Amino acid sequence: MSGMSTTAQAPATAIPMRGDGWRMVVRGFGQVLITLGIVILLFVVYELWVTGLYTQHWQSAHYNQLQRSWGPGGHSIEISKADPHLAHIPLGSGIAVLYIPRFGKGYHMVIVEGTGTSDLEKGPGHYPGTAFPGQVGNFAVAGHRTTYLHPFYNLNAIKRGDAIVLETKTMWFTYRVEDAPAAKGYPHVPYQEIVNPTDVAVAYPVPDQSDPNAKASLKMLTFTTCNPRYSAAQRLVVHAVLAQALPRGRGVIPPALAG
Repeated sequence: MSGMSTTAQAPATAIPMRGDGWRMVVRGFGQVLITLGIVILLFVVYELWVTGLYTQHWQSAHYNQLQRSWGPGGHSIEISKADPHLAHIPLGSGIAVLYIPRFGKGYHMVIVEGTGTSDLEKGPGHYPGTAFPGQVGNFAVAGHRTTYLHPFYNLNAIKRGDAIVLETKTMWFTYRVEDAPAAKGYPHVPYQEIVNPTDVAVAYPVPDQSDPNAKASLKMLTFTTCNPRYSAAQRLVVHAVLAQALPRGRGVIPPALAG
C-alpha cells in the first residue's frame, strides 16, 4: 500500500543465561571423570586378569616340561643335589613344584629360577645363590601378591605348623612353618616377619643373621612378598624348616598332601 514502507527484521540474538558457562565446565569435567574411570577400569582388568592369563600360560608350559623331563628318558638334573653357587640353571626355567595345603587342594605352582621382573611374571621365583630344595641353608623364594596369578596372595594366612611341600625330580620335601631356634649360630627367627623392602638378610643362608657368609646348619625355606596387598611399602616374610624328605615314586604322596 502507498505510504507504507517495509523493514527487514534482524534475527533474534540468543542471550546467554546465567550459569550456562558453569554447566559446560561441569559437563566437561564429568566427561573427563568418565574417561579416567574407564582407563582405570581397563588398567585393573589388565593387572588382575590379563597378567594372570600370561602367568597361567607359563605355569602350564613349565609344569608340562618338568613332567616330561622328570619322566623316563627325561633329561634334567636333580635340583636338590646341585650347588647353587655353581649350577647354571637358565633364568625363568622351572625347578620345582610348590604345594601349600593351607591354600586348598588345587593350589600348586611351578617355582622358576630367578627373581627378575620377567621371572616373577612366570611364577614364584627362587633367589639365585640361595639353597635349593632339601639343602642345608635357605631356599628363598619371592612371589607376587596381587598380580600375575598372585601366588602369595594369602601368604599372611599361613600359620605356625602349616606344611609347605616341594616336588623335585626325585624327592618330596615337606617343610613346616615354625620359628628357627636361636642356636648353632642362628638368631631367633620368627616364622612370620614384616620387614622393609631393603632387608635382604631374611634370605641369607642363616636368615636375619647380619653376616651373609655365616655357615648354615638348618635346612630352611623362606617366602617373601609385598605387604600390604596392593602396596610395596613393606615385605611379608614366612620361614619354615625341613621336616621330611621322601623319595619320589609311583604311589608315594607326602602325608601333608594325602589328606
